[in-house]
Amino acid sequence: MDHSNLALCSFNCRSVRSSVDEVYSLCQKYDLVFLQEHWLLPHDLNFMSSIHPNFLAFVHSSVGTFSGILVGRPYGGTGTLYRKSLSSCIAPTDTLDGWLTVIIFQSRLGPILLISVYMPTDYRDSDCLENYLEACTKIKALYDDSDAIHLFMLAI
Repeated sequence: MDHSNLALCSFNCRSVRSSVDEVYSLCQKYDLVFLQEHWLLPHDLNFMSSIHPNFLAFVHSSVGTFSGILVGRPYGGTGTLYRKSLSSCIAPTDTLDGWLTVIIFQSRLGPILLISVYMPTDYRDSDCLENYLEACTKIKALYDDSDAIHLFMLAI
């Protein structure tokens, strides 16, 4: 496959289970599909790899499970669907953060850090600003800690 003309998109699916047709359609048109707000629980993440037969998924839930108790906000989660033919060029990076999904794409020019991020909502208060700055700091740290030559962020 020629990797010089990759097509990427970002989609806030607001529940991947209720937008499977839309996500499938995006997979028909794009090589990498970055999703925000998939709303999947940790034990349901493999659902994303079943959406399209030619795609694999790397997914994070915004909900944690500790001693059988769900912790976190179910209305979140990020993930990336990518063509199976790109598997040799894709290296998922575990952030342990349901609001960020990171992959490194090995291009001819060098590694590119691709981040799907669900940014905090702006309610115009100090907590929102703090959450926003924390997200930006995490993204900068991920880039600084990588050997990537470029950063490509898909946010909603």
